[in-house]
Amino acid sequence: MRKQKTHAFTLVELLVVIGIISVLIGILLPSLNRARQAANLVDCQARLRQMGQALQIYTVNSKGMLPWGAIQHTSPWTDNVLPNPSMQEEYWFWEFTLSEIMDKNLIGSDGRVQKLSGVFRDVDSIEAPPGTRWVCHYTANPRLMYQANEEDDAPLLFGQSTPIYPPDRTQRKIGSVRRPSDVFIIWDAPQVQDQSYNAYELASAMDGWGLYSTNGYCLNVPNPAVKVGRPIPPGKNGNNGNGKALQKTHNVDLRTAFADPDGWRSHLRFRHMKNTRLAALCVDGHVETREVGTVMDRDIFTNYK
Repeated sequence: MRKQKTHAFTLVELLVVIGIISVLIGILLPSLNRARQAANLVDCQARLRQMGQALQIYTVNSKGMLPWGAIQHTSPWTDNVLPNPSMQEEYWFWEFTLSEIMDKNLIGSDGRVQKLSGVFRDVDSIEAPPGTRWVCHYTANPRLMYQANEEDDAPLLFGQSTPIYPPDRTQRKIGSVRRPSDVFIIWDAPQVQDQSYNAYELASAMDGWGLYSTNGYCLNVPNPAVKVGRPIPPGKNGNNGNGKALQKTHNVDLRTAFADPDGWRSHLRFRHMKNTRLAALCVDGHVETREVGTVMDRDIFTNYK
């Protein structure tokens, strides 16, 4: 009988194969990670476009009016403007209005929000704790979607002699925005741990709460301090400081809604592409992405011609 020869890898050959596989993995993994990050950014842009479509439906059905940013249910005079009078939440937010357009099962039998549309969950965000009733990872421009109760509170809180909003408490008309292709209306925002990782509904601190002042930040009043080419600081004390640097420094999610870090409240979150890019919906319905440090005054303020 002839003895059959068997062929097997030598130790050297096996090590060479393992080395080649390791090199290939090292080359391919960064590309795969970049592809996954890019896919998450595209997913976020698609979500914002869906919000834009819901906004368009709302404005068409509301004679050109944009939704309220927030309506305080506990104020008696706001009850007649609530989009859903059966709601028993303390506030009705803009994301509730848009979610009702996308999904009619927003309000449960107890009059509370039972589930917000999944459109408002960003795939690059922190997972909400079990039992969280609703989640939103985006914020809105308070110069476009007003908070209904602020005109009564602002004169008291900030020493103003006149309300910051018209006395008839009207919503803002989308047709009043001078640069609809430039101005952001909804964008990525930091999540807040003690709010079940929801974001602030309105970015009212984008200019150091300047919306409430009479120095020119208010609505369409011209203000020489607002510069077309200035990167806007993202939150507290936002009317001062290096906006480009602050957008990078405070590009984090927050531990608490009150002070984090050092009392800072940021309203920009460049959470995509390894914390370098933000996605934003513009008034005209198209979506843009911006690198950290490049969001400008003109992207937020509506008082430019």
